[in-house]
Amino acid sequence: MSRTSTWGGGEDRVLDVADLVLEPVTAAEAADVEAVLEAQWATLGPEHDPHSAESWARFEDMVAALEPHDPDRLAAEELAGGLATATRGLGRAGLGADELARVLDADVVEALEAAGRARVALDAVAFRLAREAAGRGLHTEVGLSLVDWLKVHCPWLSPAQAGHLLAMVRAADTHWGAPLAEALLEGRTGLHRAARVARTITRLASSLDVDQQEAYAAIATDAATNAQISDADLGKVCTKLLVDLLDDKPEDESGQTAQQQRCITRRPLGQGMVRYTVDVPEPDAALFDGIHNGPLARPVPAEDGSPDDRSAANRRYDAHLAVLNRGLGNPGAPPSSARASVMLTLRADPQTGCPTGAAFTATGQVLDAAQAGRFACIGDVTPIVLGEHGEPLDLGRTVRLATPGQFKALMVRDGSCTYPGCSVPGTWCDAHHVLWWSRHGGTDLLNLVLLCPRHHTLVHDKDLTATVAGSVVVWHV
Repeated sequence: MSRTSTWGGGEDRVLDVADLVLEPVTAAEAADVEAVLEAQWATLGPEHDPHSAESWARFEDMVAALEPHDPDRLAAEELAGGLATATRGLGRAGLGADELARVLDADVVEALEAAGRARVALDAVAFRLAREAAGRGLHTEVGLSLVDWLKVHCPWLSPAQAGHLLAMVRAADTHWGAPLAEALLEGRTGLHRAARVARTITRLASSLDVDQQEAYAAIATDAATNAQISDADLGKVCTKLLVDLLDDKPEDESGQTAQQQRCITRRPLGQGMVRYTVDVPEPDAALFDGIHNGPLARPVPAEDGSPDDRSAANRRYDAHLAVLNRGLGNPGAPPSSARASVMLTLRADPQTGCPTGAAFTATGQVLDAAQAGRFACIGDVTPIVLGEHGEPLDLGRTVRLATPGQFKALMVRDGSCTYPGCSVPGTWCDAHHVLWWSRHGGTDLLNLVLLCPRHHTLVHDKDLTATVAGSVVVWHV
């Protein structure tokens, strides 16, 4: 109880000791209090729970902030933390088949585009780290090339991707390659596109002065960062630079080295299989490409009309075997069926009409004048006149089917199936009349385009049309 007293004319209340004795709390009252507290924590969220992992993480961050800073350690932690966060984020996107089935079409497309942007960002990080490793000589310390060192530490890297990183690491240290490296690091282009430009300008560098190197590198870099320019068109830009500017043949020493290293090795694999590995000098690779992309490797439907069930690798093997059987079975005899061929496109001297400068194959490989001359000695030569924009001019034939000369001209202009997104080689395509022959369309180059059999059928079924402007074919789909 309490008591009162007066002092100085006022009245004060004095706490009695008995007031400090708490009354017993019933179990029901305690349960009510616990329920109120749980409701409050639920309203505030787990981040306000002092016992949650988030609260402990914030506490550890505060403790770390009070400790002395090590700049080098902080940079390493930032690098590792950023990659760990990215990995967790990608893990969240790893939906199963059942979950993906509930995602709308538009969301699938949006997610795929986001995955592409994430891939470009990861390529930029890989390039930055590869360049740093090369600068420190980490690969030389263990006696490896940069490509081999990258493949040891990044087993998921394909040889092509490791080669792309090497090309960019080398280009980044040149005066012309700095803008290209910056574009890759900023995510304005992908690694494979940047590497294509890097290899092109690296090969041209010895033929150009400093200002020319920077100017042509800027042209190619702009093309690589333009999302409207496809990989195929970027390849045409790079090939045109090589063909227009690479008039000098490669160093004799490098050519001799490649010739000395040519080989075929054999290794039994078991299970009735043997592996042959072929190392081919670059000029000879055009002959192999001619077999791989020629009529012998073309898909052949079954007798009942069903699609060819052979894989592309199966068809390439069958094409090689056909060439070998033809040579072994009829030595010296002319071929009795479609043969592999190599098509070269090169400039001609307007005064003499003789070929001059570098040439390029249907697959985009660039050969110097001497290498191109070698192929002219072992094959037939079909003159194809090109316009100022590189488009083959009309050969003036007026028959229903495209002539062999016109088909070769289409190979030079189109290279592959012209339907958007299709990359079937031109040697496996048909010559399609944009304005159908049955609708009085003529058989001239401005009315002919290459289409693979599948898209040839699709174009006729849906009555699609295209516009041919110079060397560019645009389908209206």
